[in-house]
Amino acid sequence: MRAWLVTVLFSGGALAAPTTYTLTPESTLDARIYKAGVASRMAHDHVIRASEVRGQVTYDPAAPHTMALQVTVPTATLQADPARVRHQYGLPADIGDDDRKAVEKNMKGRYQLDVAKYPEITFKLTLAARVGGKFIVEGDLSIRGQTKRVNLPVEITADGQRFVGTGEVRVHHRDFGFEPYSAALGAVRNQEKIDLILKLAAAPK
Repeated sequence: MRAWLVTVLFSGGALAAPTTYTLTPESTLDARIYKAGVASRMAHDHVIRASEVRGQVTYDPAAPHTMALQVTVPTATLQADPARVRHQYGLPADIGDDDRKAVEKNMKGRYQLDVAKYPEITFKLTLAARVGGKFIVEGDLSIRGQTKRVNLPVEITADGQRFVGTGEVRVHHRDFGFEPYSAALGAVRNQEKIDLILKLAAAPK
């Protein structure tokens, strides 16, 4: 799995003590899914939006190695191909309600995310350190009941009143024990790769 590529804007000076922030409704997680197969021209690239991203981060600019972070996404809140989100990524905004509903049903179904059995996607920080002038965090990403350890080079912005972070990670279906969606004997299918785009916005607890 490719490591997460995260950019978080830095501002403000060192705080006197660690600040614990709670994620706000501006936080989002998007998943970019790409079409493949000999009949791919009949299909669409997709973007899945998680508009409910929960969690907390504790951060002290004077001691960044002490950072703590937990993020939870309820899988039932995932939405397939909202028009405004597709537009954000330069995709045709309208794929039709029937197609959108079919994509969401398949995505949440037994052979994909199986949201009835696996109600959450989670990330938990396990280590933070400065390596070669960069800030590196390590954590466990859990999807569909399987957990993978990932390393994230990060930059962080926190001023005691607000924490903001954005990032991207490429994962693969096989990392979490399931196969890309496929139809028509594979003539229409999704690629293995999934790009996750994360935006964290948080305010003091």
